[in-house]
Amino acid sequence: MLKLDDFFHLPELPMFLEQLLHDEPGLTVVAGLDPRPLATSPGGVLASGRSAMLRVLLRSFFDTYPGATATVITDDKAFIRIPNHLKRHIKLALVKPGDSYADIITRAMQRRPDMLVIDRLCDQTTSAALDAAHQGMRVVSQVDTIFRGASVAQYLLDLGATTAQLGSLRWVVAVQRLQTLCPVCKQPVAPSDGQQAFLRRYALEHEATLHHAPGCAACGFTGRQHEVTAFDIFHAAAGVPDLFEQPSMLSIEEYLARLAAQGFLPLDDAMHAASDDLRRTYQLLSASERALTDANATLERKLAELEAANRVLQQRTTALISLQEMSHALISSAALDDLVQRVCRLACDLGGADRAILYLTRAEGAAEVLAVSGWDAALVHQQIAPELMCSTNADGQPEVFDDWPPGIPPRHADVEGVALRAGLCIPLVAEGRQVGMMIVHSTRKARFAPGEVALLRSFANQAALSIQRAQLIEQLREKIVQLEAAQAEIVAKERLEHELELARQVQQSVLPRTFPPLPGYTFAACNQPARQVGGDFYDIFTLDASRFGIVIADVSGKGMPAALYMALSRSLLLAEARREPSPREVLINVNRLLRELGDPKMFVTVFYGVVDTAARRLCYARAGHDYPLLLRDGMAYPLGGIGMLLGFFGDDELRLSEEQLDLAAGDKLVLYTDGLMDMLNERDQRFDLEQLTVVIRSHAHEPAEALCSGTFADLAAYQGAAEQYDDMTMLVMAVQ
Repeated sequence: MLKLDDFFHLPELPMFLEQLLHDEPGLTVVAGLDPRPLATSPGGVLASGRSAMLRVLLRSFFDTYPGATATVITDDKAFIRIPNHLKRHIKLALVKPGDSYADIITRAMQRRPDMLVIDRLCDQTTSAALDAAHQGMRVVSQVDTIFRGASVAQYLLDLGATTAQLGSLRWVVAVQRLQTLCPVCKQPVAPSDGQQAFLRRYALEHEATLHHAPGCAACGFTGRQHEVTAFDIFHAAAGVPDLFEQPSMLSIEEYLARLAAQGFLPLDDAMHAASDDLRRTYQLLSASERALTDANATLERKLAELEAANRVLQQRTTALISLQEMSHALISSAALDDLVQRVCRLACDLGGADRAILYLTRAEGAAEVLAVSGWDAALVHQQIAPELMCSTNADGQPEVFDDWPPGIPPRHADVEGVALRAGLCIPLVAEGRQVGMMIVHSTRKARFAPGEVALLRSFANQAALSIQRAQLIEQLREKIVQLEAAQAEIVAKERLEHELELARQVQQSVLPRTFPPLPGYTFAACNQPARQVGGDFYDIFTLDASRFGIVIADVSGKGMPAALYMALSRSLLLAEARREPSPREVLINVNRLLRELGDPKMFVTVFYGVVDTAARRLCYARAGHDYPLLLRDGMAYPLGGIGMLLGFFGDDELRLSEEQLDLAAGDKLVLYTDGLMDMLNERDQRFDLEQLTVVIRSHAHEPAEALCSGTFADLAAYQGAAEQYDDMTMLVMAVQ
C-alpha cells in the first residue's frame, strides 16, 4: 500500500496530512479528474492520481492508529489491494448488481468500524456518506471532478447532498498530475515583470530560479519528460458561516508556484492555472452531460474569483459563461447539418453580426459551404476552389475581412439592400489543424470589439471540435450500417453452413458404409464431393434370396435441397424395387412419384440394375446416366440402353429401355458419375471418357477396392492443384 514518501511533495504537505489524521471524525474527500475516452487530445488531462492518494490516506491512518478497523465499500474487487498484515483490520463490502450503495453503507455502519472507505462519491453515495460522517464516523471517499477546495462542497450539493449535511465535510484533498520540465534540456531563465509580480504574491521572488526547456531528443523535443503531483488542501473550519467562501489552506496555484521555484515546472503552469482549468473543463464538457454540469460549476466558481480579483476581466468572464452554454447546445447536436446551422446562428449572436457563412475543408484541398445565416440558403453545399479560400495566420487568430465571402459574387449596396461593414474571418481549428473557416459580417457597425473577437475565436475552436465530433458520429453510423450488413451476411453464411452440415448428415445416412455379403460378388465404392455436400448416391441392396439391386445416381443441384431430393429418390427407388421386379418399371414408377412429390426444378440421372445370382444375369435400365463400363478379358465395353432423366419428363417422354447382360467370372462392372469426366487440370484441359476408359483398363486386373482407389489416385494426379467442380463417384461390382 502506498505511503506519502512515495510521492515527491513540498514540506508543508505532511504537516497538513498529520492535521487531517488527528482531526475530529467527518468526511474527507480526495478530488481529482481522470481522463475520459471522449476528452482525449494532444496535451490533454493526465490521470490525477486521486486513487493513489486515497490509498496513502488509508496507509497513514493505520500507521497512526495501528489497532483500528476499516470497511471498504466498492463494486470492484480491484479497487484496493489489502496487504496481508492488514487483512484482519480491513473488511471488503462488495456492492453487487442490484444492491443499493446506501443499504451497504448502512449495514457497514452497524459494525462500527473506525473508518469507512467508499470507492466514489456520486448521486447514489454522497448523502449516505455525509450521514455516516454526521453520526461520528470517519469517512474517506473520492470524487472524479476538476473542482477543488470549497467548490467540491458545492459539487456535493449537485450530487444530492443538502446544505445541512455539508456540516460533516472536514477535508478536501485535491490532486493533479502535471508533466515536469525535461532535466536534460532544462535551462535557467530570467523572470519577466509579470512573473516577478506573480512570485511576489507567494513571497518567492528572491528564492526562485525559473527554468524553461526548449526540447531535445531525450524528451522528444516536447520540453517535458516526467510527472509530478500538485495538491490543494482545504479544511472546512468549524464556526465559519459560509463554507463556500473559505479559501484553501494550500492552494494549487501556490503549490505550482513553489514547484516552479524549485525548477520542476515552468512558472507559466502556475500563472496560467486558471486558463488550463478552462481547457480541462471543456474536455469534461465533451465527455458527458454530467461532465458538462461539473465544468459549468467550475467555470462559474473561477469566474466569480476573477470578478472579485479583477474588474477588467468581469465582462470576459460573463461572456465565457454564455459561451459554455452555447457549447452545451453544440454538443447536444449530433446531426452535422443541424450543428453547423446552429454554429452560424450562435456566431451571429455572440459577435453582434447579422451574416455568417461556414466553410469546411475537404481532404482534396477544396472547401464546401456547410451553413449560412443571413445569406441565401442556396449557397449550402457549394464547392469552393482552394485559391478562393482566405489565408489565415499560423496561430489561428481571427483577421479583419473587408471583402465578400468566397463563392458569393459582390453586389452593390443598392442592389443588395445593405452594405457590408465590419467583417471577420475566423479559422476553425481542431486538435491543432485548421479544418475550415467562418466569415461573419455586420451591416450595422464599423468593427468588432476586441472582446467579441476573442469570444468568437473561443467559440470557433469549440465549434470546430463539435463539427469534428459530429462528422465522427456520422462516420460511426455509416460503419454501424456496414457492420449490420456484414452481420447479416455472417448470419446467412452460418445458416448456410448449418444447412450444409444437415445436408451432409442426410447424405451420409444415405450412402452405405458397408455392402451386403453376397456369395460370388464383391463391391467397392469411392465418393468425393466437390463441396461439403454432393449430389451423387449409390447402393447395393438385397431383393430376395437370389436377386440384389445395384444403383448409382446423380442429383441436380447442391446443398440441403439436393440432399433431400437424394434421400427422396433413394427411398422411392428402394420401395419400388421391392415391389416391382422390372428395373424399367421401377424407374418409371419412381419418375411418376418424383414428379408428384419432388421439386419440379430438380431431376436425377439413375442407373439401376437387378442381378440374378443364380443365372449370373444383369437386367438394368439407364435413365439419362453415364454408360457403365464392363471390364472383361482386359477390355472395357460400354453398356447400352436408352432413357431420359427422372423427375422432369412424363412417362411417354422417358423412352426407357430394359437391357440384359450375362455375367462371367472375372467380370467387373464399373459405374460412375459425370464428375470423373468433368475434371479439369491446371491447364483447363478436360478429362474425357476416352482417358477415363484408359485409366480404368489399367487397373482392370486389380481387386474392386484397388480399382476404385487406383482410379481416383490417377484422377487426383491429373487434376493437380486445380479446383474440383463436380462430385465424383465410382461403384465397382466384381464377379468371382
